[in-house]
Amino acid sequence: MSAGVLVRLAAPELDALERLLLADDARESAAFVRLGWRETPQGLVLALAGVDPPPEGAVVGTADAVRIDGRWLRDVALAAEEHPLAVGLVHTHPGGADPRPSAADDELDDYLVGYLADFAPGRPFASLILSRVTGDTGPEIAVSGRVCVGGSWRPVTRVAAGRRPDIVCWPEGRRPPPAPMPPERVARLTSAFGREAYQRLQRATVALVGAGATGSSAIPILARAGVGRLIVVDADHASDSNLERLHGSVPQDVVDRVPKVAIARRHVAAFAPDVVVEAYIGKLPQPEIVDAVVRADLLLGCTDQHASRLAVADVARRFAIPAIDIGGLIEGADGVVTGQLVQLVRFLPDDPCPRCRGMISEVRVAQELMSPADRLSAQAQAEAARARGERPDPIATAIPQIDTVSWITTTGGTLAAGFAVGWLTGRFDPRFERLQLDLVSDCLGAVDRPQRARPGCVCTRTRGFADQAADTAPVVPPPHWAPVRSLP
Repeated sequence: MSAGVLVRLAAPELDALERLLLADDARESAAFVRLGWRETPQGLVLALAGVDPPPEGAVVGTADAVRIDGRWLRDVALAAEEHPLAVGLVHTHPGGADPRPSAADDELDDYLVGYLADFAPGRPFASLILSRVTGDTGPEIAVSGRVCVGGSWRPVTRVAAGRRPDIVCWPEGRRPPPAPMPPERVARLTSAFGREAYQRLQRATVALVGAGATGSSAIPILARAGVGRLIVVDADHASDSNLERLHGSVPQDVVDRVPKVAIARRHVAAFAPDVVVEAYIGKLPQPEIVDAVVRADLLLGCTDQHASRLAVADVARRFAIPAIDIGGLIEGADGVVTGQLVQLVRFLPDDPCPRCRGMISEVRVAQELMSPADRLSAQAQAEAARARGERPDPIATAIPQIDTVSWITTTGGTLAAGFAVGWLTGRFDPRFERLQLDLVSDCLGAVDRPQRARPGCVCTRTRGFADQAADTAPVVPPPHWAPVRSLP
């Protein structure tokens, strides 16, 4: 076998698999699935996009084998001719049994690869095994698997199941090594949440798009809690105006034009040198940045850019990654502050997109994607139009500055990081969809704004489609964006 595979599972499809396959722990069962995929430099990423329940009598399972009716297999194969996704088979082993493939599993997998090749040529075929077991951190669903790509099998080496840390990868069907004992520096966390909470954090990866004011406040919270790997993305460097809000920065960073991601990595290394920080100078959705963030267990959107917000939600949906977007704003009139707003928006793969939620200004998106030269030209055209007494094109006007200050961005980043810890440990699930707080209102003016997707929106039909729905991406990196750089 060659390079490993990451399998991503979103809640709706994972719930369906549990209902279908794990209700009876005494015998094996099976279902075909559809998966999106992306080949990255670190390996193949698969996202579960749909589950095809077996018709009555199509699967016959015993304690050590499963038999699939040929008519159902042909129906699945014919359906594959009509969609672009990969096909996979998920089957179970009885409760307590290792999810290690048997000789019968090997034989079935080889047959399915050959059979489906004529119906879904050039696509991966995935074989996954689920089993309820008792792991080092309590009851788990153990997952093993392999994926055939171009005639070669690759092992599933990692499984990322949104907000379900009890779903654990057993590479090649073997129990993973014991998790490390928590260090003393997280004693308060383990006292509150248990030792296994730290162990789950230690094996987790969080990606942060934006390492400025909001991101720089979330990063140390996650690192101090024990998250094992942080993927930090930002294209900007420190400036004088950042010093009031950029955690970990010093005045010399402005003089040296130090990238914000470098400041973040330096900051974490000072107090948590065991945490791996991957730092990328770039923007989502540049291909190299997508390659990086799709390996995360959770995604935090920490910018005030509308284009970035669209990209975060799109990647979260197509690659089945739970995400939280964080925003902040000061409102006022006549020199008086009337509102200090923090907003956290949940973007689970099955949540409405930012457009459905009315969060996006198409004018802002167009402005943000303009080149600096085009922006200057547009602003000159706007000024000329005003001089003639005409109303300028809104896209030609300057992008308004978001007014915010350190305690607003720090509040938003800290809250989001805390909710991320809840998801990653399985200890609590934030009960909001779009949480809005006013820091100067009675009881913080807290409100939740549940919203529904618009009928027919692309966000309702591309969950888990990965690169097979890349043509629906709402943001395309413009040619003037600088190439991505990763810090060594």
